[in-house]
Amino acid sequence: MTREHAGGVPGSPSTVWTLAGARRKRLGRGKALWIAVLFAALPVVYASIVRSRHMSDSASDLFNVSTLLLAIVPAMFISSSIGEEIEERTSTYLWSRPIARWAVLVGKLVALVPIVIALVVGGWYAGLRTEQASAPLVSSCLALAVGCVAASLIAAGIATVVPKHGMSLTIGYMLVDVFIGALPFSLRELSITHQTGVIARLGSELPPTSSAMIAMAIVAGIWGVVAFVRIQRLET
Repeated sequence: MTREHAGGVPGSPSTVWTLAGARRKRLGRGKALWIAVLFAALPVVYASIVRSRHMSDSASDLFNVSTLLLAIVPAMFISSSIGEEIEERTSTYLWSRPIARWAVLVGKLVALVPIVIALVVGGWYAGLRTEQASAPLVSSCLALAVGCVAASLIAAGIATVVPKHGMSLTIGYMLVDVFIGALPFSLRELSITHQTGVIARLGSELPPTSSAMIAMAIVAGIWGVVAFVRIQRLET
């Protein structure tokens, strides 16, 4: 049973789950989920074209298509949700209540990040089955899931800094991340999409390197701190 503070005010865990549930219900009534499903189907479309034309392709190429979703899906859900709430002053009402500001942000992440993971990983799984009729490696699914979490924290940070243009700036940031990740220089170590590929280790029997996880955690952690600091300092 969730503990409550004096006066019947719900504790932070209860608040987080309540806000997460409300966010999921609101998402189910909108069009964003169905649009995101269409984007998540891009790996399937790509795999279908490759298979129908009998083109030679590798799982790595299809995985690269899936990593592009990290630039789109988190922005559609995380950035747009946080930015919209800040711009429309919905948060003013929430923060006028006796609840922690960070609980509002965590509630959104708890509600939306699993959906982001399901769409991106599901698209990769379906695409690989379409192309090769075989299940993907566990490491590749784990890599995309970790990449989704990292991209979601980046999206949250950007949305709290520039809420009005959070979605477009997040997409732009992640596309630059994809570009940097493709460079044959040490700068790519700062790329979330590059580290996602390293963790996936497609075509390799070696386990993912811990340095890739650490690098991703540092980049995502910085943006996560930005999000939580900004959410505490925003004016109501």
